[in-house]
Amino acid sequence: MEVRVSDVKKWSGREEATDIVAPWPAEAQSRVDFPLIDPARVKVLVRNTGGGTLVVELSGTVEAEAVCSRCAEPFRIELPFEATEEFREETGPNDETLDYSRFTGDKIQLDNMVADAAGASFPIAVLCRPDCQGLCPVCGTNWNESTCDCAPPSDDRWAELKKLMNHDQDELGRENHGRTKA
Repeated sequence: MEVRVSDVKKWSGREEATDIVAPWPAEAQSRVDFPLIDPARVKVLVRNTGGGTLVVELSGTVEAEAVCSRCAEPFRIELPFEATEEFREETGPNDETLDYSRFTGDKIQLDNMVADAAGASFPIAVLCRPDCQGLCPVCGTNWNESTCDCAPPSDDRWAELKKLMNHDQDELGRENHGRTKA
């Protein structure tokens, strides 16, 4: 995915907008756990800020075939993304220690910029809907579709603390000889 900058780079203050419709770059698919749905639709604005510097702003929507983190049902997710990056016309490879990217010629490659923006738009846990009830941990029933009669599983991580609390309450009762303060 690339944007032509041959005209905009000639004059300071000039800007050009374009819409790109293309398959998702391989870099974008590698940053996401779910298959992306083609095509990618990206709005790009390139501004010449002078001194051989171009600012690229992009925005779009990423669509994927996801699996809910709670109920494991497949669903289609659509998330907005946007990014802004500065490019300077310089030779040499990009250097991650710099706060800008390099380009030469009349085109800027946007694959990494689009991939980073689209990948960062995904939440850590994707949900089919905000109120997803998930699955029963005992029988696996999808609680969005029906209920079950399973008893909630016990959480043994707090058993030792519960023993200490019961022990402290027993000692407190002995100190007060069973009396409570009024």
